[in-house]
Amino acid sequence: MNPEILSLDKAYATNEIKSKLKKDKIRYRIPNKKNAKNPERIVPLKPFRWTVERTFAWFNAFRGIKTCWEFKLENYTALFQLAFAFILFRMARR
Repeated sequence: MNPEILSLDKAYATNEIKSKLKKDKIRYRIPNKKNAKNPERIVPLKPFRWTVERTFAWFNAFRGIKTCWEFKLENYTALFQLAFAFILFRMARR
């Protein structure tokens, strides 16, 4: 299952990542870096940024995720999944 459109920030604006996404037939929105030699023409990004920021804010409400104290990736992943389940539960209750 591929996402409809993958929105990423400028840190992912490399030819390697873009070619991998194109090869996998995944549409993406990645803003160009300021020093890009051949910048791609992209659909405006501003209307979509708030969804990413809102999601980060939801996860930052959980102290164990905001500041990672876990030594094992499995434990941090479990916390992340638990927080996600809690967020979905709250949304379903509305």
